[in-house]
Amino acid sequence: MEKRKVALISDWYFPKVGGIEYAMHALAKTLATHGHEVSVITRSYPDVPEYCIRDGVSVIRIKGKPFPGQRRFLMPNAYKELYYLLKNGNYEIVNCHGLDSPIGISALVASRRLGIPVVVTNHSLVGHTIYGPVLYLFGKLFLRNADAVIAVSSAVEKDSKIMTSKPVYRIFNGVDSEDNIIKVPLPFDTQGKVIIATVARMTKKKGVQNIVNIAPSLLEKYENLIFLMIGDGPLRKNLEKKVDEKGLSRNFYFTGEVPRGRVLGYLEQADIFALPSSDEAFGIAILEAISKNVPVVAMNHSGVSDIIKNGVSGYLANNLAEFSSNLQALIENPSLRTSLAQRASQELSNYDWNRICEQINKVYTKVIYEKHHNNN
Repeated sequence: MEKRKVALISDWYFPKVGGIEYAMHALAKTLATHGHEVSVITRSYPDVPEYCIRDGVSVIRIKGKPFPGQRRFLMPNAYKELYYLLKNGNYEIVNCHGLDSPIGISALVASRRLGIPVVVTNHSLVGHTIYGPVLYLFGKLFLRNADAVIAVSSAVEKDSKIMTSKPVYRIFNGVDSEDNIIKVPLPFDTQGKVIIATVARMTKKKGVQNIVNIAPSLLEKYENLIFLMIGDGPLRKNLEKKVDEKGLSRNFYFTGEVPRGRVLGYLEQADIFALPSSDEAFGIAILEAISKNVPVVAMNHSGVSDIIKNGVSGYLANNLAEFSSNLQALIENPSLRTSLAQRASQELSNYDWNRICEQINKVYTKVIYEKHHNNN
């Protein structure tokens, strides 16, 4: 494998917690272990060093405060600094992560201007939103600057091909089983309980409100259920209030934002994993649940459909009623939970980061070669 100097760029990186953050670091770390010189370029946070080495990866944080009145966009000087980092960095390939990342999009445009080969990894779906046409339009405008796109699932691949005629490569994200697991005892008696875990940012897009909505009917039949809601987000306080108003506080536990090691520790204590998001681009949390032998119930026709085979390695529901019915089947049948989880775990080798790193490096090689060939 030819060694390269690689820049992975996105706003979405630690200490922020989420799927892109984990995926980008896992890729950076794996590339570094294979001998590549890897830098992650991302935004700065208070009390976080502007430069450090983490797992063999150089982490460079752009100085810059958010533009007044919002948190997503930084002040213009930050993007100017990014441009000069790329200009003087001697990077052979730039890999931007997330079409919703202002730093990533800025790096995409800057790389095109500087003649640096650039790949975009698309981690998201446009989804069911009235803003869909506008989002596709912006995607088309930005992806004109890319040499290739990596899509993390079949659903994202389809979305990406709507936005660009450039090469689109479907390469799944992976699961890193080497992370330290932080075992945290749950603050309630688990004896005789069935624990249904959800790991997601608490937003409407993730469908977490649907867990609260279907809980009363499930609890009428099964009083021993505990819904373990792992993650944080703008809906969290509203959901906690709704649970309290329904008199279900004893059956719900909201963890708030927790580090990945603690997420894995919680999942080890779960009996079922439930994610009712119909716009899930891939589902790293799904792989994490599978790695802990927890059977999965998710929604069909999303990125999860690449991971789960319905009725064989988990359940994929076409609507919320079916989702609830699938949960009931697993609540009532512990042996079914075991068999689905075991079947799913047999496919985990497909999501090994070493394998994924090799696939991505082939894309880098092709993009670099074609960029050089076309320029000559």
